[in-house]
Amino acid sequence: MRQEITAAVKRIREDREHGARQLALEALRALAEVAPDADSGELRDCARALVLARPMMAAIENAMALAWERCQATGDPVKGAAEAIERLETAPDGMTASARGVIPRDTLITLTYSSAVIEVLNRLRPRRVIVSESRPLYEGQRTARALAGQGISLTLITEAQMALFVREAEAVVVGADSVQADGSLVNKVGTHLLALAARAEKVPLYVLAETLKVAAPSQPQRFTVEEGKRHEVTRMRWLEVRNVYFEVTPARLVTAYVTEEGVRKPSDMRRYASEAERRWRALMG
Repeated sequence: MRQEITAAVKRIREDREHGARQLALEALRALAEVAPDADSGELRDCARALVLARPMMAAIENAMALAWERCQATGDPVKGAAEAIERLETAPDGMTASARGVIPRDTLITLTYSSAVIEVLNRLRPRRVIVSESRPLYEGQRTARALAGQGISLTLITEAQMALFVREAEAVVVGADSVQADGSLVNKVGTHLLALAARAEKVPLYVLAETLKVAAPSQPQRFTVEEGKRHEVTRMRWLEVRNVYFEVTPARLVTAYVTEEGVRKPSDMRRYASEAERRWRALMG
């Protein structure tokens, strides 16, 4: 395996700061780096290795499968990777256009760190955003800093306060690490709790997600428990510590997906899953 790909796989596997789209772009750029002098078989092996770096993040698998599809269609590996990169890089433009029609502009609530949420909210500029801190890595604080320069009023809360503050919001806005064919989403732990609180208070929940985040149904390990290091939670070694990063939020709690192709119902995700399945089979055989 190429050294560039081995290094990229390691970075992606260990990264706990960036979202799924950013990691998918990193994978695509690594593939583009080796594309000029790699033959078809080697390029395919590189794409497969990058897919398996983070099996739960459908954006990575779909980005690799799309790049492989475009390489086959154009006969040009460099152009194929570039087209996949362009699709991911321009997705926030489409998501913002879709969001303008449905997401309110007064008070919103979110959690963790999502590049899609940050890019779209920076353009929509709501009056106020309530951000849950998202322990143990405090990604919510990073989100607050990213939004601070846009004149948005920010309120930072703990996860324990989400049910209390969701009633102040016009809508919940979250990102997704992966979207399943049934319309459920995989995202940072706390998302399910926030979604339940929103449902209890009749507050809509919108998921900002590129269509490339919809997973192929046959992709293995569709959801596995990914845990971080115990010291991120506490240094007290006499305690049993669990530090689960991701969870599934069911489709019934999602009001709509806001994608680069428009606002979609959870049931619409099956169509995108079928497209992902076709590409996945072509790449993985």
